[in-house]
Amino acid sequence: MKIHEATRWILDRGTRTGPYGLDRINFLLEELGNPQNNFACVLIGGTNGKGSVTAITESILLQCEDYVTGSFTSPHLVDIRERIKIQGQQMSDKLWVNGTLAIQEVAKVMEKEPSIGAASFFEAVASLAFWGFNEAEIDLAIVEVGLGGRFDSTNACSPEVSVITNIGTDHQEFLGIGKLAIANEKLGILRKKRPLITGEKSPEILEEFEKACRQKDSQLIVARPGKEFTNVESRPDGHLIKLSFCDEPIFLALPGEHQLENLAIALELVGQLRKHGFAIPDEAVCKGIEAVKWPGRLQWIEGNPPILLDGAHNAEGLETLVSYLRDFPPPAPLNIIFGALKDKPFVEMAAKLSSFGHRLCFVPPACNRTMTRETFGSTPLADKWQWFDTLSSALTFCRAESGSILITGSLYLISDALKELGKQ
Repeated sequence: MKIHEATRWILDRGTRTGPYGLDRINFLLEELGNPQNNFACVLIGGTNGKGSVTAITESILLQCEDYVTGSFTSPHLVDIRERIKIQGQQMSDKLWVNGTLAIQEVAKVMEKEPSIGAASFFEAVASLAFWGFNEAEIDLAIVEVGLGGRFDSTNACSPEVSVITNIGTDHQEFLGIGKLAIANEKLGILRKKRPLITGEKSPEILEEFEKACRQKDSQLIVARPGKEFTNVESRPDGHLIKLSFCDEPIFLALPGEHQLENLAIALELVGQLRKHGFAIPDEAVCKGIEAVKWPGRLQWIEGNPPILLDGAHNAEGLETLVSYLRDFPPPAPLNIIFGALKDKPFVEMAAKLSSFGHRLCFVPPACNRTMTRETFGSTPLADKWQWFDTLSSALTFCRAESGSILITGSLYLISDALKELGKQ
């Protein structure tokens, strides 16, 4: 089997349509020898920010010479292999191929048994991550939850520490209506007598977290910016911060005020890992923060005109982007290319963006959940926004103006943008 055949087989697995549960991932992992039980891990869930917290934590751990670290994130932007990393690098082709072959053998059994059923894409790629981490003999896995928590395939592991960054209103069709219902689904990653870290601000949601932690005899840790560091200066490209144990201020190259909240969560997580026996030097924390990168999130691409990419794919993400645009107005005129899936509040999102834009372009993301041109024409978007079939044509239209370009919305669109800009 070649690497392209392995990745294609994983990608072709399709999504799970229900009933939802951990039965299939547990069967897969048991047949693979339960690799997820052979290394320590942390599990990071939440509506927004979990990828950034994962990236910051991983960057810090990579500065520690004594440990081998793995990370599992989703979604990928350009290449599926972005999802599984060992020591900050994509897992080797050899492990991808050998792991896929092992999973294929189990999948044949599952497909013949109606009570189990075929493994989905996410079940296959999550089990591949756990299998690969075990083969690489890692010390710690930093695992990002895909969707929700309780029935997410990543919840098959046993985390030392659980993180729920925040609770938003995304994916209510799967997680329940309202933030309390969503919170309870995400609380499924909490473990007995293991700490839970959160950056959530709502008193109502925090009360729900406190109740769940009491029932599990677990410590609730609320992370806040300013507790572990002070923000010296915020800039369009990130933040200059001061930590008590660093001699000089250091630069966090993740723009937006929300990244200070994500940093606070990551630092609390590092503190808990230290309590669990991981020797993480102060110097590693400083160097890791300075080295962190997270593409597609308030990422500037230099050029004429400069282009800002941001995967503001839901209502909460859009609010974060709007706050950034107010704090750091891009070079005018700002031409906006926006694309959202039909199950998102795209009309409200577009309305908030439109006040910042000169040319307003809508591009359908490359996904089976995107809207058609006919649907677009029947919505209020058609009054202000111009439809473009491709990102390339929208970019050509926007580049006729000076100023800057914002490409935002679905991460599928950000993926297309990174590919398109890479070609150019």
